[in-house]
Amino acid sequence: MPIIPQIVLGAYLLFLVAAGWRLFTVPWTPRIRAVTAVALVLPMPLLFILPGAMRRDVWSDVLIQLGLTLLVCGVICLAGGFSAARLRARRRK
Repeated sequence: MPIIPQIVLGAYLLFLVAAGWRLFTVPWTPRIRAVTAVALVLPMPLLFILPGAMRRDVWSDVLIQLGLTLLVCGVICLAGGFSAARLRARRRK
Protein backbone atom coordinates (compact mmCIF):
# COMPACT_ATOMS: atom_id res chain seq x y z
CA MET A 1 0.00 0.00 0.00
CA PRO A 2 1.34 3.47 -0.86
CA ILE A 3 2.67 5.48 2.05
CA ILE A 4 1.25 8.91 1.14
CA PRO A 5 -2.43 8.02 1.82
CA GLN A 6 -1.44 6.57 5.18
CA ILE A 7 0.43 9.76 6.10
CA VAL A 8 -2.55 11.91 5.06
CA LEU A 9 -4.95 9.74 7.08
CA GLY A 10 -2.71 9.86 10.14
CA ALA A 11 -2.35 13.63 9.85
CA TYR A 12 -6.13 14.02 9.54
CA LEU A 13 -6.80 11.91 12.63
CA LEU A 14 -4.08 13.65 14.67
CA PHE A 15 -5.52 17.00 13.60
CA LEU A 16 -8.92 15.93 14.91
CA VAL A 17 -7.44 14.82 18.25
CA ALA A 18 -5.72 18.21 18.58
CA ALA A 19 -8.89 20.02 17.50
CA GLY A 20 -10.93 18.16 20.10
CA TRP A 21 -8.37 19.06 22.75
CA ARG A 22 -8.42 22.72 21.75
CA LEU A 23 -12.19 22.82 21.36
CA PHE A 24 -12.58 21.85 25.02
CA THR A 25 -10.53 24.84 26.17
CA VAL A 26 -12.43 27.45 24.14
CA PRO A 27 -15.08 29.19 26.29
CA TRP A 28 -18.00 28.73 23.88
CA THR A 29 -21.49 27.47 24.48
CA PRO A 30 -22.02 23.74 23.93
CA ARG A 31 -24.15 24.41 20.85
CA ILE A 32 -21.37 26.34 19.13
CA ARG A 33 -18.87 23.65 20.10
CA ALA A 34 -21.09 20.98 18.55
CA VAL A 35 -21.51 22.93 15.31
CA THR A 36 -17.75 23.51 15.15
CA ALA A 37 -17.08 19.81 15.77
CA VAL A 38 -19.43 18.82 12.95
CA ALA A 39 -17.79 21.37 10.64
CA LEU A 40 -14.36 19.92 11.46
CA VAL A 41 -15.28 16.26 11.00
CA LEU A 42 -17.57 16.28 7.94
CA PRO A 43 -15.51 17.68 5.01
CA MET A 44 -13.06 14.79 4.53
CA PRO A 45 -15.64 11.95 4.68
CA LEU A 46 -17.98 13.85 2.38
CA LEU A 47 -15.26 13.88 -0.28
CA PHE A 48 -15.74 10.10 -0.46
CA ILE A 49 -19.44 9.72 0.33
CA LEU A 50 -20.87 12.23 -2.16
CA PRO A 51 -19.15 10.87 -5.32
CA GLY A 52 -20.08 7.34 -4.30
CA ALA A 53 -23.71 8.32 -3.81
CA MET A 54 -23.95 10.42 -6.99
CA ARG A 55 -22.60 7.85 -9.42
CA ARG A 56 -23.36 4.16 -9.13
CA ASP A 57 -20.53 2.05 -10.47
CA VAL A 58 -18.24 -0.73 -9.26
CA TRP A 59 -16.35 1.44 -6.75
CA SER A 60 -19.23 3.47 -5.33
CA ASP A 61 -19.83 1.07 -2.43
CA VAL A 62 -16.14 1.18 -1.54
CA LEU A 63 -16.16 4.98 -1.59
CA ILE A 64 -19.23 5.15 0.65
CA GLN A 65 -17.76 2.63 3.11
CA LEU A 66 -14.45 4.50 3.18
CA GLY A 67 -16.26 7.78 3.83
CA LEU A 68 -18.33 6.28 6.64
CA THR A 69 -15.20 4.78 8.18
CA LEU A 70 -13.49 8.18 8.06
CA LEU A 71 -16.56 9.74 9.65
CA VAL A 72 -16.62 7.25 12.53
CA CYS A 73 -12.86 7.48 13.09
CA GLY A 74 -13.03 11.28 12.95
CA VAL A 75 -15.77 11.42 15.57
CA ILE A 76 -13.83 9.01 17.80
CA CYS A 77 -10.62 11.05 17.48
CA LEU A 78 -12.40 14.34 18.16
CA ALA A 79 -14.12 12.84 21.20
CA GLY A 80 -10.79 11.37 22.33
CA GLY A 81 -9.10 14.77 22.24
CA PHE A 82 -12.06 16.33 24.01
CA SER A 83 -12.07 13.73 26.79
CA ALA A 84 -8.27 13.82 27.19
CA ALA A 85 -8.38 17.58 27.69
CA ARG A 86 -11.22 17.19 30.18
CA LEU A 87 -9.35 14.55 32.17
CA ARG A 88 -6.19 16.65 32.22
CA ALA A 89 -8.13 19.70 33.39
CA ARG A 90 -9.76 17.63 36.14
CA ARG A 91 -6.35 16.39 37.33
CA ARG A 92 -4.96 19.93 37.57
CA LYS A 93 -7.71 21.15 39.91
